[in-house]
Amino acid sequence: MSFNKKIEHYLEQISILEASFRQVKDLNPLPVSFFSASLDILNQLQIGLDELESSQLQLMTVNATDSFTEEPIRSLFLGDKIGKKIYADLTKSLTLNQRFMFLRDLFKGNEPEMNRTLTHLNDLTLLEDALHYLNHNHPVQWETESGMAFKELLEKRFT
Repeated sequence: MSFNKKIEHYLEQISILEASFRQVKDLNPLPVSFFSASLDILNQLQIGLDELESSQLQLMTVNATDSFTEEPIRSLFLGDKIGKKIYADLTKSLTLNQRFMFLRDLFKGNEPEMNRTLTHLNDLTLLEDALHYLNHNHPVQWETESGMAFKELLEKRFT
């Protein structure tokens, strides 16, 4: 898919998201499907922006350097900003489907315990510390679908 077609596709996704927001703006409470669909679109946009960023970086031929340190300048691109914002708080980065899956499979239906665990994991700074905490407090079967999804979420949070 060409660059322009990708941009057009992302603009269509944004239009769908906007229409969805306009459709529910006067509803209270909001339907559960709204959250799931909106987060799915946002995740697709994030992945797409990351791909665009990578392709743009590959096209760049000149490496800019910081004249004070001679270190390469690392720009914070939009994809990075969105990703860091989405995964900074584990409790807010779960899709509705993930929340139900983790609650059912990893926390055996104990929602307060899941929330305490996610809050504790938010306070940690290293993936190794998070895995150590989980292995000692909430052993996770990492080879299961829910275990792999949870580990992927943790890896995104701590990278």
